[in-house]
Amino acid sequence: MSSVSEGVVQIGKLLVHIAENGHSFELDCDEYTLVEAVQRFLESASGIQLNDQLLLCLDMKLESQRPLSAYKLPSEDQEVFLFNKARMRSNSQRPAPEQAEIIEIQDPPSPSPSHSPHPLDDALDPALKALPSYERQFRYHYQRGHVIYNRTQVRYEACDRILRELKVQERALEIAGGNLDHYYRMILQNYMNFVKCYSQQHQSHSNLLVNFAKVIEKLRSCKLLPALQTSNRKCLLDFVKEENLQKLVEDCSSSHVQFENKVSEFKHEFGELKCKVENLFSSKAAFHIRELEATIKDHQRYLIEQKSIMQALR
Repeated sequence: MSSVSEGVVQIGKLLVHIAENGHSFELDCDEYTLVEAVQRFLESASGIQLNDQLLLCLDMKLESQRPLSAYKLPSEDQEVFLFNKARMRSNSQRPAPEQAEIIEIQDPPSPSPSHSPHPLDDALDPALKALPSYERQFRYHYQRGHVIYNRTQVRYEACDRILRELKVQERALEIAGGNLDHYYRMILQNYMNFVKCYSQQHQSHSNLLVNFAKVIEKLRSCKLLPALQTSNRKCLLDFVKEENLQKLVEDCSSSHVQFENKVSEFKHEFGELKCKVENLFSSKAAFHIRELEATIKDHQRYLIEQKSIMQALR
């Protein structure tokens, strides 16, 4: 498609996948369409409130007030995933189980001369009279076979649809995992920088507190020159109020211990977070989509076989 600089509006379809159920929506839009307009549509279509929507395209988060062109959308080779932030909270409920809508196809009515009269029903020859019954039985079995084929086709299409939705959810997990890894690395780096800075300052402050008494004694031992001495000032310590310094040190020591405890709690919480994230990255999906896909494709031969039988009987 042409770029904006050439004066041509980039028009196309935006493919949006719902992460929690695998449903997909295709929107007609252009590069000037605001992300908020897309969110409004998704709110009515999916039931996910706008404030709970998190739209991701690869590692980019789509902001409501920006146009799609800011993310080089719409694009045929890019898809957007909608995550429900309400589902991401630790105490949130799971989505309701998906209901597979299967259209029930009724069996054909049993053959009856009253429903399908035939000219040979009143034939005197028993052999001729039996022919309509044979024809009705054959037609009934053909119709019943057609119903079985249609039921198989409906169920196969339902399985194929669910497989597509599972693939969407698999890709959504990959996108979410990549996004989580990106932000986790940033948080981890900030944590390491904080711990490094804290360790240095903690050691420096500890040294000041531990050496306070020695510093006081040094100030006390530094006598002033006789010409500078007065009745109230004999040493350097006399230039400061020792009681105020002592009170300040006690306050600093208390704050030092409190902050040390807070940092210890923070390290423990971050350790738990780190463990959870690493377990999440190392865990495997509970289902194996490739195996399921192979099974569904393998069962397609039964559908082809039934179709061949119906074509032969036609």
